[in-house]
Amino acid sequence: MLVRIGERAVITLDPALDGRSRRVALAHELIHDERGGGCDEPGTPAGWDAVVARDEAAVDREVARRLVPAAGLRRWLEERFSVDDAVALWEVAEAFDVDEATAARALSFVDAHPTPAG
Repeated sequence: MLVRIGERAVITLDPALDGRSRRVALAHELIHDERGGGCDEPGTPAGWDAVVARDEAAVDREVARRLVPAAGLRRWLEERFSVDDAVALWEVAEAFDVDEATAARALSFVDAHPTPAG
């Protein structure tokens, strides 16, 4: 949770989260802070559920891009596929120290955003 108090922002993380989930949650809240906060802050108009959901999804995509960089993921996948023909989602999550949802988002970018040859 990100709360603004004047010029300051306070991020509170659930102590029940495991290490990977805490890392992802912190990145998520820091990105909200960079962007100026979330759409679900006090004073957000009622009925903005779709806007809030779109903003949360955009932040989650950015978390995946930052914590699982595309070039690093491609290299890791190339190495893995050179010795095995399958990779489990949990293996990607473990390799990049993220939760499986973030790993899945990062994997969705592999084909969608190829890196330039060179």
